[in-house]
Amino acid sequence: MKWRKNSSGSFYDANESSVVYFDPRSGDTHLLSDFAAYVVQQFGEQPRTTEQLLNQILPTVEQGDIPHLTDSLPGVLEDLVTLDILKRE
Repeated sequence: MKWRKNSSGSFYDANESSVVYFDPRSGDTHLLSDFAAYVVQQFGEQPRTTEQLLNQILPTVEQGDIPHLTDSLPGVLEDLVTLDILKRE
């Protein structure tokens, strides 16, 4: 399964544990976790598989956090689909 961004939104970070994301396509504003915002930022115009995303993110993650990343990424992707930020292809 591949994932794609619905639009190129704007991120506003107040240096807290969450990020405000504005989606100009829908006009919606969402409060995302830092990690969810980071995941969205990994997308360009091309869709990505979950495996491609993992491979893209792994170099930025500490070795001890890799199991948590592989466990949490699918749920974050599903949450982003629910918010209409990402879509499945």
